[in-house]
Amino acid sequence: MTVKRVTVLRKAKGDYHHGDLKTSLKQAALRLVRERGPRGFSLNEASRLAGVSVAAPYRHFNDKDALLAEIARDGYELLEREIYKAVEKGSSLRDQIVESGMAYLRFARNHADYFSVMFQSGLDRSKYPEIERSVKSGLGVILDLAKQYERTPELAEVRAVSAWALVHGLAGLDHDGALSAAAGKVRTPEQLRPVLERFVDQPYN
Repeated sequence: MTVKRVTVLRKAKGDYHHGDLKTSLKQAALRLVRERGPRGFSLNEASRLAGVSVAAPYRHFNDKDALLAEIARDGYELLEREIYKAVEKGSSLRDQIVESGMAYLRFARNHADYFSVMFQSGLDRSKYPEIERSVKSGLGVILDLAKQYERTPELAEVRAVSAWALVHGLAGLDHDGALSAAAGKVRTPEQLRPVLERFVDQPYN
């Protein structure tokens, strides 16, 4: 059996600062997520890859799940910022809703490591209220748009949840390669824009 070697990201002597520890660990963990998935490595491996002792992470994280939880929170905050930026480009309310969904699809493609941690790490979210706050804040952007688009709060909620389910389903299929496999070629997020436009144009009664 061939053992895959992992390159340790070593710092020059005297160049390590305690304030960089969390960032270094999160960057190392994200690299391992890209290589093995969110459950395919240990906290000790992340420590070694970051070039710190295996005891160092416990200054900030009780365990690997705590590290993944902070990465997930970072991911949700990044997603929210990207949705906001995309919405600002929309010239109409309809376009803004479509752009919010496009931002979600691009995020899943361009930040697959964060996407994996956010949705495939199996975290017990009840232990990490900061994740729940980030999720609600991100969904709030879509809900606010839906409230402006629909005539009642009830329809707005249906619209927002349906929109999230649609883009997350598409993002998940794209993340797993299923959409490209079905099409026989690589699909870009932009090629999925007509799906979102049709969804937005479909009225709710």
